[in-house]
Amino acid sequence: MPIYYVKPDSDNQFPDKDTTPVLEPADGLRAVNIPTTSIQYFTRYWWMYAFKDDDSQKVTAPGNLPNLDIDYLQGLIDQQGEQIEQQTKNIESLQTENKSLESANELTQQGLMEAVDYLSSQLSPASTTTGADSTATSSAAPASSAASES
Repeated sequence: MPIYYVKPDSDNQFPDKDTTPVLEPADGLRAVNIPTTSIQYFTRYWWMYAFKDDDSQKVTAPGNLPNLDIDYLQGLIDQQGEQIEQQTKNIESLQTENKSLESANELTQQGLMEAVDYLSSQLSPASTTTGADSTATSSAAPASSAASES
């Protein structure tokens, strides 16, 4: 059983509410044995415990201590809140990165279009090329444009 040291109140019946229990002995502090299963209660509500008698290291827990299940659930809620906060930060970071990638993609597409336009302007027109294929292409172009006009 762990031993805690508490300052007794003026009647020597309860631990003093204004002095937190410690694990090291000191002048004016009284040793009390706390069962391992009661440590969480005692460290939170030490002033509610009554000394069994003037010389004993035993204390009696009051019957009205709050349920620690609520503390456990509150701890889970706090933990989940922190996880949600971290996930929100991750989402914001990913959204920023996505915008950056979209901007880079737009610039890349713009550069590709400019490159296509430049290369297209550097190619010689099909009508100036000599050969049988070029003549067929030249004569086919007016026919297709005539068909699209009608």
